[in-house]
Amino acid sequence: MEKQSITNSSWIRGSYIGRGCFGTVSKAVSKLNGRVFAVKSVDLATCLPSQSESLENEITLLRSLEPHPHIVTFLGDDVSKEGTSSFRNLHLEYLPEGDVSNVVSDETLLRRYVWCLVSALRHVHSNGIVHCDVKAKNVLVADGGGSVKLADFGSAMEMEKPAPPRGSPLWMAPEVVRREYQGPESDVWSLGCTVVEMLTGKPAWEDHGFDSLSRIGFSNESPFVPAGISELGRDFLEKCLRRDRSRRWSCDQLLEHPFLRRVHHHDSFLTTESSPRCVLDWVNSEFEGEESNTVSAMARMSKLATREGAIWESNGWIEVRSDASEELAEKLEYPVSTRAELQLNISSVSSDDSVSPSGSEESASVMTCEVSLVLLLVVENIQIYATFYIRIIVRMLYCCCCYHHQSSNNKKLRKYLSFILSLNFLFVIACDSDRSIS
Repeated sequence: MEKQSITNSSWIRGSYIGRGCFGTVSKAVSKLNGRVFAVKSVDLATCLPSQSESLENEITLLRSLEPHPHIVTFLGDDVSKEGTSSFRNLHLEYLPEGDVSNVVSDETLLRRYVWCLVSALRHVHSNGIVHCDVKAKNVLVADGGGSVKLADFGSAMEMEKPAPPRGSPLWMAPEVVRREYQGPESDVWSLGCTVVEMLTGKPAWEDHGFDSLSRIGFSNESPFVPAGISELGRDFLEKCLRRDRSRRWSCDQLLEHPFLRRVHHHDSFLTTESSPRCVLDWVNSEFEGEESNTVSAMARMSKLATREGAIWESNGWIEVRSDASEELAEKLEYPVSTRAELQLNISSVSSDDSVSPSGSEESASVMTCEVSLVLLLVVENIQIYATFYIRIIVRMLYCCCCYHHQSSNNKKLRKYLSFILSLNFLFVIACDSDRSIS
């Protein structure tokens, strides 16, 4: 996506929404399309050199960083002339819902937020950048409270590039306080402190000035983990807040932790369509067309009655049949004699590969199956021939009665004829039903 700068002549600065040592953040409105965005600015005439350098550093890094759904979107930069002052401006996505510095009491929501944050940090680290200032104030709520985005890259730096320690002291990792190292592992420590902050609404370490820095950098203490978090959450924090940075988990590993992995699968499940129980439940099927989802079942069924008919290809569906259904289909598909042969072949094979029957047992089993097969075939043939001859006899009686009926008006004969007709009808039904069962 090409990033386009918004010149001062095309936007209007609005009210302030943030102010700090870096400068100011204001709302702004584009004259071109009415879009509201955020402008991070420093006054070039009055700002400190560190403020100007921080903003230029953020612009450079965001311009080089590929967009990510959980990182505040970079929209451009410019220099504006406003009255007698000149401002260096960074244009960013506007997120009006604020940050996550308030207590997040729902652990399901907490997991979702942490997953977004770890995903953003993994993207930052994979691009050779360390954020250096991960804390609740720099994690902004998005999507109506459903997700969060990482913001404020003013302290960020490129990996393997010598630089003095930077960031907020109470969120710094022990190695950063000791001025030994600052890298992706340091961001993971700050991530753990941020999770504690989201749970409690206050920093993971109490602010006692130099004493706090001494505890972070040179003691064996760890941030206090609140009792309300689950065991999975407690284990996740333990992986983040290991004082030895070589033992801390990376963002790739943290995304596979059960505390976050369940959230990812659950969200994926929620974003997919629910499985239909029948054709009429499939709201995105071909029966909908350009019509709305409120089309009635009768209207959908009427489309099946057209000359073209419906397309019944699987379209990704997989047919699943249980063993019981296969056995039932086999019984309905094959005649009795074929089923007997199959049973004979199956019974001659041992069901347990580790134990094979002896020769005498095998021959006895085969003989038993052969006898059963012969008896089955005999019974079946008797049934077939009996059915055949009985139907011939009934039809002969029927013909004789018809002949005598034509030559006589005997009422008694008509009764016999009616009885034989009824007998023939019932016998045909019985034979047909017996054939369908077999």
